[in-house]
Amino acid sequence: MKKKIQALCASLFMGILLFMAGVQTFAEPSYTSKFSDWGNLLKQYANDENGNEVKFEFLDLVELDDEEYVVLLPVTEEGEEDEGEVVILKVEDNDDEDSDEESYVSVEDEDTLNKVFEIFKEKFKDDFDFVDYNSASEISSADYVITTGICGEHTDNNPQIMIDGIAEINACAKIAKATGARVVVVNDSRIYGKAKPHRVYSENEYAELDTTSPSSLPGQLMRTRETALHSVLKNSESTVTTLRTGIILGASSNFTSVLDPVFDDIANRRDTVVPATRDRCTFVYINDVLKAIVFAMTNLEENAVYNVGGKNCNASLIMIAAVLNDIYGSRCTIESGDFTELDGCAINSNKISVNECTPDIDLETMLKICIMDKMKSEKVLRIPHSHERRLDSIHEIQLAFLLETDRICRKHNIKYFLGGGTLLGAIRHKGFIPWDDDADIMMLREDFDRFCEIAPKELPSNMTFQSYHTDKACFYEFAKVRLDDTFFATDFAKDHHAMHNGIAFDIFCHDNTANSAIGRKIHMAVTLFTRALVFNKWNNRKAENGSRIQSIVTNFCKKIFPLRFSMWLEVRTLKFFKNKKNAKYLYDGMGRNIYNGAFPKEYLDDVAYSDFEGYKFPVPKEYDKYLTFLYGDYMELAPLSTRMGCHEIALCDIGKYDGFKIRKPDSEK
Repeated sequence: MKKKIQALCASLFMGILLFMAGVQTFAEPSYTSKFSDWGNLLKQYANDENGNEVKFEFLDLVELDDEEYVVLLPVTEEGEEDEGEVVILKVEDNDDEDSDEESYVSVEDEDTLNKVFEIFKEKFKDDFDFVDYNSASEISSADYVITTGICGEHTDNNPQIMIDGIAEINACAKIAKATGARVVVVNDSRIYGKAKPHRVYSENEYAELDTTSPSSLPGQLMRTRETALHSVLKNSESTVTTLRTGIILGASSNFTSVLDPVFDDIANRRDTVVPATRDRCTFVYINDVLKAIVFAMTNLEENAVYNVGGKNCNASLIMIAAVLNDIYGSRCTIESGDFTELDGCAINSNKISVNECTPDIDLETMLKICIMDKMKSEKVLRIPHSHERRLDSIHEIQLAFLLETDRICRKHNIKYFLGGGTLLGAIRHKGFIPWDDDADIMMLREDFDRFCEIAPKELPSNMTFQSYHTDKACFYEFAKVRLDDTFFATDFAKDHHAMHNGIAFDIFCHDNTANSAIGRKIHMAVTLFTRALVFNKWNNRKAENGSRIQSIVTNFCKKIFPLRFSMWLEVRTLKFFKNKKNAKYLYDGMGRNIYNGAFPKEYLDDVAYSDFEGYKFPVPKEYDKYLTFLYGDYMELAPLSTRMGCHEIALCDIGKYDGFKIRKPDSEK
């Protein structure tokens, strides 16, 4: 059976985005071929019923109801793909037991064919082809035509822009009229004209356009474009959905604005000047624009207009300067003078929000992303992997870790508490800190040792308990639970390939320390020394401690001590006061909180319970004292510039757990 491939074609902000669709079916003979190595199926051959060779390009192997189907693309004698049509064949074992060949037969059942094709389309829905509007007349079928024109682009007062715009309109209208495709037009707020002070424009409002002013050219073109399309399509079966965006910002994009010099200055740690402009405009990050386009194709009303803005993103340049000063310190000075005006005005985007298309990125976040991009910071590359969609899945995975740990500890009467940022999240957010990317618990030594003994036997089959005992390539002094078939490596761990590097859940131990101040100081100094010994030897790097003498001693010992011995020495140091009677102080020798020093043992004497993501988990009854010890005023939110995950993630692959969700507890629980 054959079906026409769905392909998405687009020009980059100056053309036509076309979503191809259609169905064509007919019977095909059986094929037999040695298609055993799926990775090497490009340009392979099969034989038709007459024995003639048919050349295919392998596209995908699809599984449906325990059966396998191959999706193949026929290739012409000239080596060109056959007009976007695919062949779907069922994989069957050869009746001859001595043969390694497999049979590939046509799919006669239309329902099965459609299901296989839908799975294939879903897997490859993000594949795009690009065409210029001058080539658009070659398109014979389309479901959607998306034209972006000069949205977000500067015209430089060039009249040719108008001429090219009309040509694009005609091409777009011609395809839409011929195919019955739905049209999506993307303009920006310049269409509303010169903004009146303190006005916020809705979809049915316009300011005047000065036709004698070159600066009004973009607005004139956008209005002409909309009018022309509506006129051409009025008597056809096609419909139009119009989007009007605010000022588009985006990392590594070709959009430019008056803010670019400001971004450059802050990225390079220079003081900068911001124009004293009080007129507000609406800003929007490019991701939210693309989200609105998808909604316009599938969910928004036809023959309607929608404004598209960011989350809480109506702001003047003075307001933006205040935000930047809050994030980066007082680098922005507000001055009057001859500056380039902002292209646009403030727009009301409530209408699209009512249709459940709400923006994800607020003003502070988009400013920060743009500046990090100018810094060439790798952190900007982390944001799509950590904070857009995937972080929700990571939080769900961490919650699964917590629930499994809680089950094991309850079963075996092991005392534990939420720890670190997870404890802070429970008290301050009733769940995960929104930007955190891990979860921690803490135990006292006796409970920690029991958990390390019991957990490997109790954890589900897809979770692995990791310590320096269970993983010979691991030299963490604390324990972790890892999720199999995932990868979540920090800059530190990415080079340790022999170690399990799945998404991890951390279990820390708080050990006894000396009662005397001098004893505690010595104990923590030795702990830091042994930790430096292990981590620097493990990573084959030169130790650079707080003093030159410490560094010399550490590097000397690193050379003569085997890594296993250094690990043994570190653990012995942690446990030095394990059996001390009447110990009054604890310390976190395993984590970064060792730098806070020791704290009274009574902080962890008693257990209370706190809400966390809809569940109840144990926390120290004296959590206020403990969190104050760790963070000071812990209820105050961290500055935006520090609201990142606590790990520098180098590689992240959560595989089949992307979109993972835990069933929430019943309300009575």
